[in-house]
Amino acid sequence: MKDFHQVQRERIKYHAHPDKNTVHRSSLIVPEIPRCDAWIGFINHFLIKRGYKSVALKITAINKIGNLIDSLTIEINEARVYALNLTEMFSKFNASNYLIEFFSGKNLFIPFPAVIINHIGKDFCNVVHSYNRILNDVFENDQVNKTQVSEASLDLNVDKEYDTFFNFSSGMSEVKNSSLILSYEKNKKKIKKEIKVSLPRLSYKSFYLSKIFLKNINGGVIKIRQPKQNLFFGRLFAGIVNKKTKSFSANHTYYDTSQKKEYFSFPNSFRTYPFFKDFSNKITMYPIFSPNRLKVYIKVYSKKGTFFSKKINFLSTSSSPLTININEFVESKKLEDVSAFTLVADGSNGRIPTRVNHQLIYSEKSDQNSLKCSINTSLTNKSVFNPKNKKGFIWGQFINHKDYNSKIGFCFKSPDGKADELIIDFYNSKGKIMSKRKILSPKKSLILNSKEIFGVSKNLELNWYVVKCNRYDITAYAIHTNRVSGNSSGEHNF
Repeated sequence: MKDFHQVQRERIKYHAHPDKNTVHRSSLIVPEIPRCDAWIGFINHFLIKRGYKSVALKITAINKIGNLIDSLTIEINEARVYALNLTEMFSKFNASNYLIEFFSGKNLFIPFPAVIINHIGKDFCNVVHSYNRILNDVFENDQVNKTQVSEASLDLNVDKEYDTFFNFSSGMSEVKNSSLILSYEKNKKKIKKEIKVSLPRLSYKSFYLSKIFLKNINGGVIKIRQPKQNLFFGRLFAGIVNKKTKSFSANHTYYDTSQKKEYFSFPNSFRTYPFFKDFSNKITMYPIFSPNRLKVYIKVYSKKGTFFSKKINFLSTSSSPLTININEFVESKKLEDVSAFTLVADGSNGRIPTRVNHQLIYSEKSDQNSLKCSINTSLTNKSVFNPKNKKGFIWGQFINHKDYNSKIGFCFKSPDGKADELIIDFYNSKGKIMSKRKILSPKKSLILNSKEIFGVSKNLELNWYVVKCNRYDITAYAIHTNRVSGNSSGEHNF
């Protein structure tokens, strides 16, 4: 894990000297998972944002023991969406993993590509942005692997119908006779487990909490310490799976920084999110931030004014997650025109942890289905570096299919400031097909339905949006729910 302030210093240097410490390779790894097809989707932002006319994409299929099966190189040179079914492309081989690499003679700036990994099954479509990669050199390894912490932010549900799983991945070297250290805590209950693990290079293994803890667990805090791997950045891919259908809703884990002291001097962090009135809207926060006592609350906006929830004390030493049900608060105030809310955390002792992470959870209103959309995100702070005169430019994926209710919510991170005009371009595999101009106020969100933009598609389409505006803090969240199963998934913008 890189120190957050180190990330800040690097961003400042990059903007001052974009020709120093340049990046020419950007990568990710995609697992092949049974009962679904593995896809990658991305828009050619290299061309659309930076004007790069040619980038090379190399896809390498890898077998279960980490050996090369086959590879394919594609030139990325068109202003359109690239949606690639890896399972189908390498159907003649028994692939277990895919190494995805982008190469350019020009500076890519970020070694993590803006790619969405899609696992598409009979009644679900799970989406997650790239979350692990082979590092580019030993110098990057010095920074990325300087501090080792546990992974956390796992939504838990283990019962007769559902299980919680995580995938542990290996990098360019074999993992031999190592250990995964798991700790579970809820209220006064504490369990610790050590799992011996050996894994070939460029491989992964799935672990199920029902088999590890041998009992039903719902809620609580799981932390997982991985063995250190050189030249590899590896988050865990984790989520909830339906035991019968094998459908799943999963995301990447996040750092447990509860043992690391790193703070902003400005003691208030926040972020605004869209409120989808036809969905259940929740926040789940885990006690994985630097030692501190937070006071957490929400602000909800309507024509009647701004409404504040009560402040909840939440400590880094808490033994249970904090869940806030936005719908319940909205209904308690009898508000009918809400489209946005802000999550706020006040720190103690005049400071706040740099990483206040949480899950943004959307699902069917009935809340009976356990496969909810869980988007990993973090609060922002006025101390975060943003270049002067920076304008907003974001992009992201959303799906279109007759069997899915698919929506995008656009909002500004801060509820303060002036309204701004959004220029929203929509792309599919053929290119840009539509552009919209909308005025967005900072205490509202703009919510669009995919069928209003693209119509109803019989085949599942991985479409993308690009948004430009004068405010640098524009954000977007795309969610989709299967109309029959209720299985949900979603992601934030790049």
